[in-house]
Amino acid sequence: MAIHDGNKGEIFIDPRLSPRRELEVICHEQLHLSLPDLSERQIDRLGKEVSRTLWRLNFRKVLLGKHTTPVKITK
Repeated sequence: MAIHDGNKGEIFIDPRLSPRRELEVICHEQLHLSLPDLSERQIDRLGKEVSRTLWRLNFRKVLLGKHTTPVKITK
């Protein structure tokens, strides 16, 4: 889920997602914040393209411990 209050955006990610799906969701939600005029279909396509590229380049999240609360990313 992405929330934008006019000045700053926040993304909340379900901690139960697999690493690859988490990357896709982060890309998707950030695109909503960065490009609010695009349709959901366009955002979905772009989010998948960006996350596939990052995954192929071996971008990975290093897990230090089990997540118990949603991850919050503030822009």
